[in-house]
Parts: sequence; C-alpha cells; structure tokens
Amino acid sequence: MPIQGSDLLKNSRRSGMWNGHTRAQAADTMRTTTLDSGPLIQLTLLLLSALTVMAAAAIAPALPALEAHFAGVPNAHLLVKLLVTLVGLVIALTAPIAGMLADRFGRRPVLIIALLLFTLGGASGLIFSSLGALLAGRIVLGLAVAGTMTATGALINDLFSGPARGQFLSRQAAATNFGGAVLLPLGGVLAGFGWRVPFGLYLLALLLLPLVWRLPPGVPGAGASETGKVRPRWGLIGLVYALALLYMLTFYLMPTQGPFLLAFLHVSPGTTGLILGGFTLVAALTSLLYARLAGRFDARRVAALGFLLLGAGWLIVSRSDGLGGVLPGLLVGGLGAGLVFPNLYAWLADVTPAAWRGRITAGMSSAVFLGQFLSPLVLTSPSARPAVGFVWGAALAGVVGLGLLASSVFGRRAPADRTNARERVT
Repeated sequence: MPIQGSDLLKNSRRSGMWNGHTRAQAADTMRTTTLDSGPLIQLTLLLLSALTVMAAAAIAPALPALEAHFAGVPNAHLLVKLLVTLVGLVIALTAPIAGMLADRFGRRPVLIIALLLFTLGGASGLIFSSLGALLAGRIVLGLAVAGTMTATGALINDLFSGPARGQFLSRQAAATNFGGAVLLPLGGVLAGFGWRVPFGLYLLALLLLPLVWRLPPGVPGAGASETGKVRPRWGLIGLVYALALLYMLTFYLMPTQGPFLLAFLHVSPGTTGLILGGFTLVAALTSLLYARLAGRFDARRVAALGFLLLGAGWLIVSRSDGLGGVLPGLLVGGLGAGLVFPNLYAWLADVTPAAWRGRITAGMSSAVFLGQFLSPLVLTSPSARPAVGFVWGAALAGVVGLGLLASSVFGRRAPADRTNARERVT
C-alpha cells in the first residue's frame, strides 16, 4: 500500500528527520497525493501540450504565400517570419508573470483564460488583412501560450514525481511533436486554399475548454511557507535554461526557414507541410522511446547525443540539392530533437522545489520561446541561399553537443533522476 502524505509527515516526526528539506518533501507528497491524475486528466494535459505547437505549426507552411501577399510591405521577408517567432518573444517576456499567477491562484484558472486568448489571438488572421494587425494578433497569442505552457508544466510537476514524472514528460514531448506531425501537413493543405485559411485552426482551442474545466486546480501557493527555506540550485537550472535556448535556436530552423528552403527546391506548400510533419513525427517517436529510458542515463550525456544528432541532421540538409538529401537529414535531426526536449524538462523538474514550480517552469518557457524568436535573427539565411542558416545551425549544435560530452566525461555527472535530492536549505 503506498504511503500517503499524512503518513509521511508522521513518520518523519517519529524518525527525527524533521528538517527543512524533509518537511518540504513530506508536505509536497501530501499535496500531490490528493490530486487526481487519472486517464482523462492525463489526456487533457497531453492535448494542451499538443496545442502549444500550433502557435507556429498552423501557419508555417503558409509563410511563402504570406510573403508574396505582403511583398509591397518594407522588410516583408523578415516581418512575415516574425508572425511565427514574435509569439516566442512575447512568451519569453510574459511567462514569468504567468508562472507567478499559476503559483498564486492555481493552474486551472490560468489555463481557462489562456485558452480564450489563444482562440482570440490565433484566429485573428481570419478577420484582419494588414500585416500590422496580424502581428498584433500574434502578441495576444503569445500571452495565451505563455499561460498554457507554464500552467500545464506546473500541473504536471504537481501530479507526478520521480521516474513517473520523467516518463510523462516524455509523453508530453511526444504529444507536442505528434501535434506538429498532424498540424503541419494540415496547415500545408489549407495554405493551398489561401494564406488566411490556416488561421482557422486556432478555433480548435475552444474544444478543450470543457476538459480544462475538469482539471484539478493545482496547488495555489504550494509550498509558499517553504519558499524562503528551500533554495533552488540556480547554477544547474541556469545551465538547463541555456541549453533549452540553444536547442530552440537550432531546432526552429525547420519551421522558420525550412519552408523557404523547400520552396527554393520547388516543393509545393502541401508537400512542405507533409515533410515538416514527418520531421516532428520522428521527434515524437524518439520521445516515446526516451520515456522507456527516463532516469537510466546521465542527463548531460543524453543532451549531448541529442545535440550532436540534430547538428548532423542540419549538416545533411544544408548540403542537399533535392528532397533525396533533405529527407535523411530530417530523419537524423528528428532523432536528436526527440531526445533533447523531454530530457531537459525532466532534468529541470528533478531539481525544482515544489514552492518554485510555476516560476521555474515559466523560466524554462521563456528560454524555449526566446530561442524561437532569435532563431531566424541569429541563424538567418539570405533568400538566394536558404541553406546557409542550416550550416550555422549544424555548427552551433555540434559545439554544444561536444561541450556537453566533454563535461560529462571529465566533469561531475548530472543528476538523471533525483527529485530535489540536493536542494540547498537555508
């Protein structure tokens, strides 16, 4: 019979282990054991995770058509890409606020408001015709995704711990990639009817409102009394944040510059959507494989392998002169992407105290989406040579992967599965 939270509290007192760290763990266990994590709750969390990928995936195949439509607008080539990446900048700036709200008022209220904003901002392209108005709608969408991603991540950490958390985070990453595998081809098909049509996909968010209403509210103020007593390991958390930002810089080459590279190779929008969807499908399948291995390997080495595979994939893509070369590169890159993302989230969750879940999860969201925003700016390609960005992406991913591999061999091992085992207590 599993030990309930109240039993853990009593046992801790009797055994004389009543220090700040044990008290935080015992109170955390007592809270999380009262929360429902049944199949419907898990399905809702996975659907919410898949929904966040829609921020970019829904309109990515339509970017060339959007650029052609707004060709008369100054700097249209850059501004059209911002329709995808501006969302990331807004999330990077506002996710900490969403995290504080999720910690204070609970996860469910934040999710409900975020879904409404998601529909409003995402579907604005069905109505507005100016590029400025479309960009404003993407700002609203960014606010929504900040709330959705942060509150969902915090609720997952509320409901799961230990290896079970790593396994669910792997399924979450797979669900996100499966969402891309469905939405990218669908967006490509819809883009064939006009650049405006894919914006209608954002109306799907309304279908999740009844499911979100049934979610547990989470733990508002969870561990608030321990906030000043349990100090997060900021050095390690900062490393994970930096790796997440660098990962998104390289990963996001495909949705932002992949369509232009494929158009340069005379690939139709519909086929582009299928190709981009196939890339995310490979990442999803790899994430499911990682779920079976969660906690068994050093997190630093798993991240190194993922970055090296992603870099190798982009190198293959950059040297291709047709689909015959692009597809193998996407396969290798997708294998790497499927390893990196769930590994980083599991690594972060393992060292996050309960009292800081919303805020530290928000910091991860900021790092991820700041990387999305910076990707086309840092790894930009001239329109005449769209493969150049992939060359820089391959180099960056390779350097990061080799650095992680060297640090894992010659330095201290990273914790693969130690739930708050080394939290420093003040």
